[in-house]
Amino acid sequence: MIFENEKKRLKEILRIDSVQAPPETEKPFGKGAYECLVYALDMMKKSGLTVKNVDGYCGWGEVGEGDLFGILCHLDVVPVGKGWHYPPFGATEEDGRIYARGALDDKGPFMAAFFALERLLNEGLTPKKRVRFILGCNEESGWACMDRYKETEEMPSLGFSPDADFPVINCEKGIVYHSVAYPLPSGLLSLQAGQRANMVPDEASALLSDGTILTEKGVAAHGSTPQKGENALLKLLQKLSDKFDFAKEVFSAFAEPSGKAIGLDLSDDVSGVLTHNLGTARVENEKIIFELDIRHPVSVRKEFITEILKSRLTGDVREIFFHLPLFVPENHPLVTSLLAAYNEVTGQNARPITIGGGTYARVLPCGVAFGPCFPDSSAGIHCPDEYLDLRDFEKTIDIYYRALKSLCF
Repeated sequence: MIFENEKKRLKEILRIDSVQAPPETEKPFGKGAYECLVYALDMMKKSGLTVKNVDGYCGWGEVGEGDLFGILCHLDVVPVGKGWHYPPFGATEEDGRIYARGALDDKGPFMAAFFALERLLNEGLTPKKRVRFILGCNEESGWACMDRYKETEEMPSLGFSPDADFPVINCEKGIVYHSVAYPLPSGLLSLQAGQRANMVPDEASALLSDGTILTEKGVAAHGSTPQKGENALLKLLQKLSDKFDFAKEVFSAFAEPSGKAIGLDLSDDVSGVLTHNLGTARVENEKIIFELDIRHPVSVRKEFITEILKSRLTGDVREIFFHLPLFVPENHPLVTSLLAAYNEVTGQNARPITIGGGTYARVLPCGVAFGPCFPDSSAGIHCPDEYLDLRDFEKTIDIYYRALKSLCF
């Protein structure tokens, strides 16, 4: 059962709008992200943890002695988008769910892991390791928070990030973003779609020089699972294909997410198939600029992907962001311990899985992603009406409780 003081704090942190905003003095990712960081650090301090605010980029809270074990979470959230039936930062509770941006990505999971640690401490148990929560404020748009952490703070040698799926993710595909730029053609004044490369755009619009406005609607989804959404930008490019060569080229290359049309139908036995998401489009300096999010198998070099894109597209292709793949063997003690906690609570005999998503686990010398989404969850990370199921939340606390007790107590 979730304690009332736990639910109260959960709702309080979810009500903070922590979408990245323009920087302010000592608030590099804007007011909301900083406010969320301060809230989290104050909460941990009240529970007896030693805390540190690292220049507003990130922060940490720690308890215990010995080797350092990390739990890496992020407090920033993706932009709200449209289509919500509940206030995105209202933390509305209805029918056993709490609706809010960040409920599952990633403020809710941070709170679940913290409540698990808090319960262990409240039982009088003593950690045999230093358990450190590391909280970033820029995960959704660049990871500058973790770059700053690595400059001056101690990096745990082992840990997990509660920012993906159960049972345990021991393999994360590589991530590489590219921009593709074309000269703005005569007859087109503007093209606009998407907010982040890692979100399937649910709206797209174009303004033609004759005054015609074209719009398309889609369905948002996480960029690592583009097949779960409906890409409004691709629908618009298809409509523009009979008028503009660039639109025909981009639509033909990226109309389906497997990479087959552009020669990127790549896969391996460890991590599965490549996927891509055409996430944004904008007009800037007389150019049309697209941003493309590609999730590639661990055996594929990102440089090879760039070479293929440059050879197949007439636009100016540039790599703009990347994360190298992650892989921890299935028989590693970290993996087996976390998996045992999950299986004990759920009664399953689950095995580790691979995802296209990217988590802070990649920052660690040895780390994996661990929860919070259960198999077949429909909670809608990066989608309208993102929600946290309170029964699943309690189960998640129980899993983290057992995992931390096994690994750190």
